[in-house]
Amino acid sequence: MAPRKSGGGCFPILALLVSPCVIPYAIGSFATPVLAPHVYLNQPAAFAHDRPLWYTMLGAVPILSYFLVRWASPAGGRLRDSSTPRRQGKTLRARRPHPIRGYLDRMLLLVAATSAVTFWLVMRGEDMYGPNAGRETVHLLLGLVVVLAGVLTGIHFWDRPYTPPVTVEQVRAHHRRAQKELRRARADNERITAMLVRLEAKLAEANGRRDFAVLCTMHHESFGCANSVYTHYRSVEESLAVVTQLVRGVRINSWQPGGMASRAVNRKARVAFRELRSEASGLNGTAYHLRVAWLDSQDQVKTLNARTADLKCQIRDECGPPGLRWYADLEDRREAARLAEGKPV
Repeated sequence: MAPRKSGGGCFPILALLVSPCVIPYAIGSFATPVLAPHVYLNQPAAFAHDRPLWYTMLGAVPILSYFLVRWASPAGGRLRDSSTPRRQGKTLRARRPHPIRGYLDRMLLLVAATSAVTFWLVMRGEDMYGPNAGRETVHLLLGLVVVLAGVLTGIHFWDRPYTPPVTVEQVRAHHRRAQKELRRARADNERITAMLVRLEAKLAEANGRRDFAVLCTMHHESFGCANSVYTHYRSVEESLAVVTQLVRGVRINSWQPGGMASRAVNRKARVAFRELRSEASGLNGTAYHLRVAWLDSQDQVKTLNARTADLKCQIRDECGPPGLRWYADLEDRREAARLAEGKPV
């Protein structure tokens, strides 16, 4: 057996040991666009002594800025998602930025924000030299960390995938669809209830004579009813997800600063928003009733499935050789169907 290589686990340990020394310099690099010229003009001897370090930190600023912007921007967002075509929108958020200019804009914003904090500290006399150099360095690093975290958080939220605002027409269309789904869900629930009653009556009638044909017919009808209702059940589930997202979108839009400012100065925007909120309220009420019918349908389908499974076992156990053959054929068809769908048997 070949000996195991023991050097693979050294890199994480080495990175952990080196990071406390490297991270402060990486953060402090964002102060060099302001701090380096200040030290060069006011303390040339100190600048000449640390010249290689200053140049290295200045060169690291664009590299660190690029990687921080790329890390903060979502992978499927407006800046990094190359699959969506670039299109012009009515608002700035609706436009996908140019891939190169977008990175440069965000990098410049990051450097400008950190440079502003550094300039403010330098104007206060904190140039990281003299007897208070340690305390002033801590102030600088803390200020840079706060600004970097704030700007990167803003970039993360700004570059999220753009979702157009919800319109009244969308809400009305989904409201009509939800009402249609609600009527069908209630009809399905009534159909399942009637099917359960008929199934119990037929079973009670056939129980004494164990009629194989009647039991097979009831199993086929019960299975078909449950299967069709389950298909609609999945459709209702998708409709509920869309409706919930629409209502949530209306609530989020109501607190957007741009929308609030527009409604404050524009009467038409206020009227349109009241209409939108009224339509969304009606949609939310219909969604509540649809969810109740959906949960009721879910419970009834489970009951019908359990009763169908009992009926299947009853045919196998009480109808002799025909029942055993029927059960074996049913299981073979079930396994073939699951294999065709790629599901485990």
